[in-house]
Amino acid sequence: MAKRTAGKAKGGTVVRRQGRRVMPALRRTAKRARVAAQKAQLTVGEVIAAAFDTAGGEMSGVLELVTSPQMTRALGRRIVVVG
Repeated sequence: MAKRTAGKAKGGTVVRRQGRRVMPALRRTAKRARVAAQKAQLTVGEVIAAAFDTAGGEMSGVLELVTSPQMTRALGRRIVVVG
């Protein structure tokens, strides 16, 4: 919401100023992560292969890793597994 300030003490011109609104934290981190991910150029297959290596080949562990909020923040995208 804009605030009004008087230019002079005796009812001078009214100047409107706009305050800066801070971007929500999740969008800020996702934006930074997206820039970093674009530099790395990972494919979905590489991400899933890395998740299999990390989880030891167990499907439930891979699903937890790939769909986790940390992975969403790291990639800047949300991965949804269907089926």
